[in-house]
Amino acid sequence: MLTLTAERIALLALDRDLAALQASHRSAFFNAIAVTHEPNWPPAPFEQPGLEWAVTALEKDPEGQGWYGWAIVASEGERTPPRLVGLAALIGRPDEFTGDVELAFGLLPEFQGRGFGGETIRALAAWAFANGAQRVIAHLDAEDAQAAHTLARQGFADTNEPPYPGVSRWALSAAA
Repeated sequence: MLTLTAERIALLALDRDLAALQASHRSAFFNAIAVTHEPNWPPAPFEQPGLEWAVTALEKDPEGQGWYGWAIVASEGERTPPRLVGLAALIGRPDEFTGDVELAFGLLPEFQGRGFGGETIRALAAWAFANGAQRVIAHLDAEDAQAAHTLARQGFADTNEPPYPGVSRWALSAAA
């Protein structure tokens, strides 16, 4: 299993089997990655169609592990079982012309504001750049100051090119 580690988290890349379990057999998914069962899974902005998209994408691109979904797992001490704190995705392989790849992530509410988002962004951006991406893009609600602050702290900048009304686009280049 492809795993990235950061200071307090491990990111587990979903393969087709794990993505399928998450989309259709949530308890089996939690058991497969040996974490506490989370009643409010998945975190926003992820919804069932996105979970199913990951399964389909990995069926079409079986060597694409890492480009379609990551489970964010934290351990908060020896006596506490690992917790699934969030979900992240690089939305497919980098664009063949621009080298852009989109990043999305969501944390369960009780884990927001604790630095897990920043660790996730750093780890996934570094992995994407090491695997051919030239720029990592994140889209967010233009009024989401907390997410904007988190992205800015990781070196992302607002491109001032909103893709849709009310949505801002943030980017980090490999050269940054």
